[in-house]
Amino acid sequence: MKAQRDVSAAGFLRRAAPRARPQKLGKARRAGGKEPRRNIARPTPPRARGAALITALLIAALAAVMVSGMFWHQWAAISREQTAKQATQARWILRGAVDWARLILREDARNSSVDTLSEPWAVPLAESRLSTFLAARGQSTASLPDAWLEGHITDAQSRFNLADLAPNGQPDPNAQAALQRLCATLGVAGSVADTIASGIALAQASNQPSTPAAPASPPGAAAPSTTLPLRGLQDLARLSPEVAQALPALAPYVTLLPQPTPLNANTADATTLAAVLDISADAAARLVQSRKTAYFRNTGDIGTALGTQAKPNLDPMLVGVSSGFFEATARVRIDRFEYAERALIQRVGLITQVLRMQRVPPWMAAARPSAS
Repeated sequence: MKAQRDVSAAGFLRRAAPRARPQKLGKARRAGGKEPRRNIARPTPPRARGAALITALLIAALAAVMVSGMFWHQWAAISREQTAKQATQARWILRGAVDWARLILREDARNSSVDTLSEPWAVPLAESRLSTFLAARGQSTASLPDAWLEGHITDAQSRFNLADLAPNGQPDPNAQAALQRLCATLGVAGSVADTIASGIALAQASNQPSTPAAPASPPGAAAPSTTLPLRGLQDLARLSPEVAQALPALAPYVTLLPQPTPLNANTADATTLAAVLDISADAAARLVQSRKTAYFRNTGDIGTALGTQAKPNLDPMLVGVSSGFFEATARVRIDRFEYAERALIQRVGLITQVLRMQRVPPWMAAARPSAS
């Protein structure tokens, strides 16, 4: 019974176990050959899957960098083209502003032979939209950019002209003494004035048709290190390192014009008047206050305003009451682009001409405090 039961159990197990299906022999094996190997897909190791993912990310990053680089170069090219277009528009607008300044100066010469800070040319132009000027004249402004204009005209003869130091290449002792007093007031070494005077004399002498012997440098003055033409204050930096260091302090009070000119007592500040007229600072301050009520029509009015106690040096080569050189500075703003230029204008009678134009920082176009 027990054996019979075991057999029944074994039979149950055999029936429950899955039967192994006989493998079919391939044609090659039935023919006596070897059966070809089958491509069995093996699972990819985790390390290989990570390397593939990193490679895909690197390719995607490289493609993104290349695309962004292409977009950046395209944007840069468009920006350069836009900037060049705005710069061209700004220069044309500034040319019109300079012509406007010339017209104002010509009309001023028709009305008066004396130049003061109460005349129309001395009124600065606050930042204004350019389209308002054309709209006031009934002109169309649809094709104009959103441009803003700001500027002012200053009297170039309101500062001491360094060309007075050596007219025709010959040193002027009175002008050199005036520069020495100005340097002493500003805390600049006297040797700087001597070096500037020597450099101006040498440059003026080299411009003469028949150049005489170079003027001797004053005692204690450094020999100028250049004989190149001096056309502006920035050129004075070539004379010596000491002069270059002193220029920021001297720049608000001196200028360098193409020819000698007297200082305009109607527009100069008290510091420059004190140095040129050889008077005290208090007397120069009273002179500035007196011209607010009555401007000077001639140099005799200057002596009258100072009184009998002061004895000013009224050299007509160094001081006057009119001007022939002016600086017109204007700034144009188109969107976020700013461009500014300064023009030196010479006026002879009713004729005005632009001697030079140079680009300046936009902040220099802001109106300066009046000396009056």
